[in-house]
Amino acid sequence: MPCIWGQHNGSQLFCQVVILPPNGAVPPNSVAVQALIDTGATTTGITTALAAQLQMQPVGIIQIHGVGGLQNHNSHLFLIGFPFAFPPGTPLPPGHPPAAPGHMPVQLHVQQKVIQGCAFNGGNAPFQVLLGMDVISMGSLVVQGNGSFSFSF
Repeated sequence: MPCIWGQHNGSQLFCQVVILPPNGAVPPNSVAVQALIDTGATTTGITTALAAQLQMQPVGIIQIHGVGGLQNHNSHLFLIGFPFAFPPGTPLPPGHPPAAPGHMPVQLHVQQKVIQGCAFNGGNAPFQVLLGMDVISMGSLVVQGNGSFSFSF
């Protein structure tokens, strides 16, 4: 069972994710981005800037009830991938590409549930993805009082 660990500041949990098209193909220019784990959000969303960067086309409009009340947002279909670094000295699986010089090799665990998420204006937020309960409920999130958290799925 894959598990990610991280630190929290008592009010926010962040992790790295990769946004993939619904067919699961990993684009050659894919990058890991910062995600806010938000247990108060029903739906996962991505910033409009990230949707544009990934050249995603809206599939419709979705109503989101947020801090500002009920609003309409473009919706997109995508998969969520969680990158995992191989520990130093671990042999890579056959066919796994080597890491770039100075980087650790990474594997990507992709959740197979297609997400219909909203695009939102991220402004100056320190994250590009908001992970809602549609993703969090696929696993087990444990928040510790010592400043750490784990998310297994």
